[in-house]
Amino acid sequence: MAAEYRTPDKSKRPYGWRARIGLIVPSPNTVTETEFWQMAPEGVSVHTTRLLYRADEVDDPLSDMEQFLPQTLEELRGLEVDVVAYACTASALKTPHEETQAHVAEGVARPAVTTMGTILDAFRALGVTKIAIGSPYPDDVNEAERTYFESQGLTVTADEGVILFEAQNRLRHMNLVTEDDVEELAERIDSPEAEAIFLSCGDMATLGVVDKLEQRLGKPVVTSVQATFWGALRAAGVEDKIEGCGRLLAEH
Repeated sequence: MAAEYRTPDKSKRPYGWRARIGLIVPSPNTVTETEFWQMAPEGVSVHTTRLLYRADEVDDPLSDMEQFLPQTLEELRGLEVDVVAYACTASALKTPHEETQAHVAEGVARPAVTTMGTILDAFRALGVTKIAIGSPYPDDVNEAERTYFESQGLTVTADEGVILFEAQNRLRHMNLVTEDDVEELAERIDSPEAEAIFLSCGDMATLGVVDKLEQRLGKPVVTSVQATFWGALRAAGVEDKIEGCGRLLAEH
């Protein structure tokens, strides 16, 4: 007699019974996955795969890593995730985030979000049009990011990077920037004109200082990781308000 197979019911999963988030990060990134797990409510699981980022082998590693996306999407299809988050802020300066989102969603036949898309959604949700940007990026990336946000109708009141290691000029070792460094950076770029602070880069640890900075500065603090997780969670149909991670997740 032929075996009978049941259609999987996600509510019966031991883990991820509310939502499985598939996460794509550049291979050196150690922060996004860690902070996703810290923010995840009960019943939400995070499943990470990586795009090879060859910082020392090619001239343009951000563009180069896109060639590894097909294999990554195949891996996520096998995981049967509910939503995919493509988590790389600076990649949107090379390939339009709308194009990446559509490509990922088609590749896994599931909803998809990108870091840049969720950042813009976050500013809209918070009613923010004037932002101060802090990052671990070199000047050329900061300038490209400023130009991009201004093209989206935002006013950039400040734009500053903190460079502690030579490798940051190749977009490496951003995960070694400490939360103390991040706090100091946020305070430097703040001004009365800025309606929000944006801490850019998915590989810079920020989760431990978001609430403190919001209380101290009296305005929202949006980060690449926080915004991406918020967007992925909402796209998966999970509407929990989460405390301790900034106004974005607590109020929207």
